[in-house]
Amino acid sequence: MKFDLPDRRQRAAGEGAFTLIEVVMAAAIAALICTAVIECYAMGSRKSQYAACSLAANMQAIKKIEQVIFAQWVPSYGTTNIFNPALTNIDTENLEMPVANTNVITCTNYTSVNLLSTNPPYLMIRVDCVWGFNGLGTFTNTVAVLRGPNIQ
Repeated sequence: MKFDLPDRRQRAAGEGAFTLIEVVMAAAIAALICTAVIECYAMGSRKSQYAACSLAANMQAIKKIEQVIFAQWVPSYGTTNIFNPALTNIDTENLEMPVANTNVITCTNYTSVNLLSTNPPYLMIRVDCVWGFNGLGTFTNTVAVLRGPNIQ
């Protein structure tokens, strides 16, 4: 019995290797995949930074609303300091985020207190926190609550 085994010495020189076009295409696909991964990482980083800034701006607005909510307001006795200009002024602050040398983000809080009804007495307290993000524009976080008078 005789087995015919292929003679490896008689093969053509380039028969088992990749061609130049296959190598170039493989390199192009690898470069495209690497670029996509890096771009997705950068986009995720921007989105997470935006979300952190938005949350910090929301917390600034809530902090300002809490200051106004805890003011005295008893309309039947004429006791009020809820309309005090110190509570409804325009405040410029820094967002409460971790900062290094130059990444401080400032925000401006616009507070308004409006009397919605006198019988029963209700106020609407609204705070607009305006902040900028990496030169991409200004964004506004708005928080509003209804408040009744203090009970005496």
